[in-house]
Amino acid sequence: MDQTRRALLRAVPLSVTAGLAGCSALSGDDEPATETATDTPTPEPVLDGDSSATEWLFPPSALEQDSYSFVSLHPSAMLEYADALPEARVSNLQSDIGLSGFDTIGSLDGLYQFGQGVAVYDGPFDRDPLVTELTEAGFEEIGSTHGFDRYTPDDKRLVAVGESDVLLVDLRGGDLSVTADSVAGAALDAVTGEGDRYQDVSDDCATLLDALGTGHVRIGQPGSTALDGDDGVAQGARWRLDSETTAVAAATVFESADATDEDAVASWAAASGPFGDTAPATASDGRVVSATADVPTGELGPFELSSSPDAAPQVALDFDYDADAGTVTVTHNGGDSVPATRLELRGDGFAERDSADQSESGLWDGETSGDDETVVAGDSVVVGVTPAYRLFVLYSPESGRGTTLGSSTGPEA
Repeated sequence: MDQTRRALLRAVPLSVTAGLAGCSALSGDDEPATETATDTPTPEPVLDGDSSATEWLFPPSALEQDSYSFVSLHPSAMLEYADALPEARVSNLQSDIGLSGFDTIGSLDGLYQFGQGVAVYDGPFDRDPLVTELTEAGFEEIGSTHGFDRYTPDDKRLVAVGESDVLLVDLRGGDLSVTADSVAGAALDAVTGEGDRYQDVSDDCATLLDALGTGHVRIGQPGSTALDGDDGVAQGARWRLDSETTAVAAATVFESADATDEDAVASWAAASGPFGDTAPATASDGRVVSATADVPTGELGPFELSSSPDAAPQVALDFDYDADAGTVTVTHNGGDSVPATRLELRGDGFAERDSADQSESGLWDGETSGDDETVVAGDSVVVGVTPAYRLFVLYSPESGRGTTLGSSTGPEA
C-alpha cells in the first residue's frame, strides 16, 4: 500500500460532499432574528493552532483555481471531550495516521486540509522514522525551504518535513499543470509570512474567517454557498466543543450588505444546517449572515456545514494489501454506518482471486454487520487485485455527486 497516499487521504476525517468546492460538505443557514443564541457571547477558546491553520492558507492561484475550500481541526483538544462526544465523532480520531513517526490522528495538535490534495499535520511526530520511510519509498530530498526539508518522487507528490509540521501535497487526483513543489512553495511562503495568503488576495475569504472565529473544527468554502441564487460568495462553519454543549456557528458571506438574504439562510439552516434538532438564532452584520446555536455535545452530527440526508458519511477506511494473496482488504475502521447499497468500489487492476469477496468494480460485496445491511466498524471486503491496482471507495447519495471516501494504489501503479 502507498502509505504516503493513505496518510494524505486520511488528512480529513470528515465526510466530504459536493457542497464544498471539492473538499467538504457545506450549506447555508438562517432565519430573521434580533438576538444571538445566548445572552452572553461564547468566549473564544484557547486554540492557538487555529491561527497556524490560517497562516497556512496559500493563494488559490497556486492550484490554478479562483478558490478552494479548507478544513482545520484540533484532534488532541477534541479528544479532551471524548466522553461527551458521540462515538462516531471520536472513532476516526483514534485511527492510525499511516506514516512512520506519527501515532493516531488524535495525537495531532492540528490537522489541516486545503483544496484537494494538500494537507498539514501539526505534530508531534518523530522525524527520523518518517524520513527513513520516505526515502525507502523513493522520495528523494531536493532541498530545504524555510526550514522544511522537501522530499519528492515525482512532479505530483511532495512531503515537506519541518520541526513541528509536515506538509503533504498529492496532485495525482487532479488535472493540473502545476507541480507539487510549486504548490508546496506557495504554502511554505504563506506560513512563514514570506508570501501572500488566501485572505490577503480575497476579501471574501478574509471576511469569512473573521466571521467564523476560532474553533475545534472549522470549515470554509470561499467562492460558493449552498444557497439558491448568486449573491452568496462564501460560506463556512465552526464548532467550539465543551462537555455539555458545543457552540456551533455558520456564516454566509454575500456580495454586499444590500444583497444579504436572512430568510434564505434561515431556511437552509433549519433544513440542512449543522445544528441538528437545535433551532439556531440568526443575525446580520454588514454582508455576513450568521446562524448560531448551542448544541448538546452528545448529539452532534458530522462536522459538516450540511447535515442533509445525502451528506457523505464520516468513515475511516483501512486498506491492507497482501502481495502473496493478490488482495486488498478494505476495512471500515470507524465512523458512521453506511448502507452497502451506497458504497461502490471502482478503479482498475481488479483480478480473480480464490480468497476474494470481489474481483470487479461494483457495489460493496463484503461484510454488512449493521442493521438493514449496513457497513459498520469492523466490516471488511477482500478485493482481488494485481500489483498495479488503483482502488477507490465511493459513497453514492440518492441525488447529487458521489464522494470518494478512501483510495489505495498498488506498488506497481
